[in-house]
Amino acid sequence: MLKKLLLLSLGAVSAGFVLAPAAPTPPHHTKELGRPRPAPADELKIVFFGSSVPFGQGATDKYGYASRYAALLAQRGAAGQGTPWTMANISVPGDNTVKVLGRWERDLPPQQGRYVVYALALGNEGIHGGGQPVFDQFVANMKVLIAKARAQGLVPVITNSYTRNDYTAQDYAYIRQLNLLLQGWGVPTVNLLGAVDDGAGHWATGYWSDALHPNDQGHAELMHAWVPSLFDALRAGKPLPHRQPTAGVRLSRASMLRFVPEALVHPFTQVISFRTTARGCLLTLQDSTRTGSLRIGRGGRLTYASALAGHLTGPANVADGQWHQAMLTHYFARGETILYVDNRRVGALPERLRTRQLMLGGRAAPKGGQFRDWLFYRAGMNADEARALAADSLLRSSLELYAPLDGRRQASPDSLVNLAQSTNQLTRLASPR
Repeated sequence: MLKKLLLLSLGAVSAGFVLAPAAPTPPHHTKELGRPRPAPADELKIVFFGSSVPFGQGATDKYGYASRYAALLAQRGAAGQGTPWTMANISVPGDNTVKVLGRWERDLPPQQGRYVVYALALGNEGIHGGGQPVFDQFVANMKVLIAKARAQGLVPVITNSYTRNDYTAQDYAYIRQLNLLLQGWGVPTVNLLGAVDDGAGHWATGYWSDALHPNDQGHAELMHAWVPSLFDALRAGKPLPHRQPTAGVRLSRASMLRFVPEALVHPFTQVISFRTTARGCLLTLQDSTRTGSLRIGRGGRLTYASALAGHLTGPANVADGQWHQAMLTHYFARGETILYVDNRRVGALPERLRTRQLMLGGRAAPKGGQFRDWLFYRAGMNADEARALAADSLLRSSLELYAPLDGRRQASPDSLVNLAQSTNQLTRLASPR
């Protein structure tokens, strides 16, 4: 049955990119001195190894977020924007870390892929009612799964835990705790919670098929949390980013920096640190044909003006010559944008944005202002994550841009270098007159 359902997904995947069913077990190793040796890995193959949501449960014809991501990578490959990846999905509904460990040797090595995505969650582990022992089991077993992959020469990627409609406040706290923990490990992670969270650990309204699974819209949102060029960056050997000390940059008002996300953006989090004593526009966010902004106005207060309607204004003076951090996080599924300034929640606006590009600096920027640590994530963030970012922790899940903006070029000879595991880059442009 699993093989049949996986084959249904093939028709929806672009030519040249195969979402393959589980491979048969025939000769996948050779003999050398009487000992089995794994066959060479397919350097362009990604294997999803998880449970019902990555399997596609809840989506029409099981065309879930893994299949959708496969289609996106196929489109990028056909357009010459990325590698011609292939993918296999050996996820099984109901699986947890115990079950995946039990079938690891049987199911994963025969795939002969180079990359394995462990797509598991605390829900199937039994966190609802299981509490701390279940949490500890998941963490311990995930460490074993990562070690087993690396011992076989595989590159592991982990999806963070997401939502369920039966989660209690305590369950939700464990989910958030786990996701913060995973982002500190030396492994790429994807923030699925930040795509579909209603703010209490449940599916956003209209984005679920049943209490445990997303519908087509929910799967689409989960796919948007993936950095499109993540595997291209991994193949190129780009390491996990680490927080870099930076003096920041002082942009001439005749120039500005542009960031264009690699694919359609739904949920996102945008973070920038700045220092100034003047008024002006720090950042613009283009949404289709309209533009929003982060601007310092009267009394040195920071205002987010939406591209759609409405605004949010912080209470404190941030034009005081000290470094400050502005974080704008957007949950498309639940239709909400939240502004934080220095970890203080300013407020929220009901809206759904389709952000096309972001511009930093320019002729309207505060005179003499400085910028550093520009971050862009393909997921929304909760208050726990906002606190971590304000405390200078570098969160990595779904991170498409991390530009320290180091004018002294201590971390890199390129002051505009992007250290995130993506191939995207910043562009410097002349400010329009």
